[in-house]
Amino acid sequence: MTQATRLLRLGACAIGVLIAAAGPAWSQSAQFERPPTFSASQVLPPDLMRSPSYTIGDRVTVDGFQYSYQVQTKNGAFTVKGTDLLRVRAREIAATAKLAEIGGGETLVGSAGRTAMKPLNTAKDLVTAPGQTISDTFKGVGHIFGSVDASMKATDPHKEGVLASVTGGATARRKLAFDLGVDPHTSFEPLDAELTRLATASAVGETGVNAGLSFVAGPAGFAISASGTSNTLRAALRDKTAAELEKDGRQVLASMGVSDETVTAFYANPMLTPTDKAIIVEALASLGGAGGRELFVAGAAKAPSIEMGFFYRRQAELIAAFNKRVAPVRAFVRVGGAPMLETGHGLVSVLPVDYLAWTPPLAQLASGANAGKGGAQAEMWITGRASEAATTHLAELGWKLVPKAGAHLGQ
Repeated sequence: MTQATRLLRLGACAIGVLIAAAGPAWSQSAQFERPPTFSASQVLPPDLMRSPSYTIGDRVTVDGFQYSYQVQTKNGAFTVKGTDLLRVRAREIAATAKLAEIGGGETLVGSAGRTAMKPLNTAKDLVTAPGQTISDTFKGVGHIFGSVDASMKATDPHKEGVLASVTGGATARRKLAFDLGVDPHTSFEPLDAELTRLATASAVGETGVNAGLSFVAGPAGFAISASGTSNTLRAALRDKTAAELEKDGRQVLASMGVSDETVTAFYANPMLTPTDKAIIVEALASLGGAGGRELFVAGAAKAPSIEMGFFYRRQAELIAAFNKRVAPVRAFVRVGGAPMLETGHGLVSVLPVDYLAWTPPLAQLASGANAGKGGAQAEMWITGRASEAATTHLAELGWKLVPKAGAHLGQ
């Protein structure tokens, strides 16, 4: 471990410090910028600009270094912060519209004609599953008890109920989501409601419920099919409950040396979906023997919003891609109030942000790193772009800025 690393590794700190600090209170000093306003056509590619499922308001502001979009859908108006998250939402909005075309009553009648419908009710769960599905489920007795045990011990607030996890309702939901190429643990409420409605109507993945839904028109979005997510993880998101994902993830994080206290806080955070957590764990595991990974997990455990939870997920994917394509990550280190990477390229900050204006939070982060001192190189990789002033000031402080990092990293 280098002397610089010893000085920098001061403890856990949220990776989103830069984002969270860049709120609406901007300095009035002439040396700093106010974030500009753009038109949607200036910042969006054509595949995201237009869709039969939604319209995007022309005025796009910058909030916390992310573009803030006003999206109008048949389910209402939504504010989406960040272009990466907008890609996910675009796919989910299209899937929601497709699912809404399927009537629950017709589905139930059609399924009942083939297999006897047997409703199972509790105060919190309603799972209506064909008899054959229930019979098949209970053939795997070992798997059932494993699922129940995982559900009972899990701390993830998004975990499925015990009944749903073993009777087919949760399984049908995950299969349906997989076929649509969307997140089975989505935080987009209209899609969540449609997945629940149809999984409840028919808890079997091969019925007419999902016939013809293997393709949803629209831009590629989540990520059950994204290049940053392995085939093994995509299958796990389809086949395992949230509780089972947590059980597996805890073991992996423990093997990295992450403390039990930090792991528990990570899984207990409701702002991270089970998918966010699973992707973060897989990405960190891909870094091999990199030190200080607890810094990242501790930061994610404190994510204060769904948007920040997604930020950590994207950041983890980008870091894993950097490690694979550019330079090995040796360790996470705390610099200027936010963890960064110690790599073969020197100090590196990887940020999934849309637009960097020269503001006090960015100046504080860049200055605190002491970039360029002693001949050390420092790089800031961002998925979007930066203003001329931000680019100039970062260079003066010893930072090499790499915009459009997603393209460089295959993300």
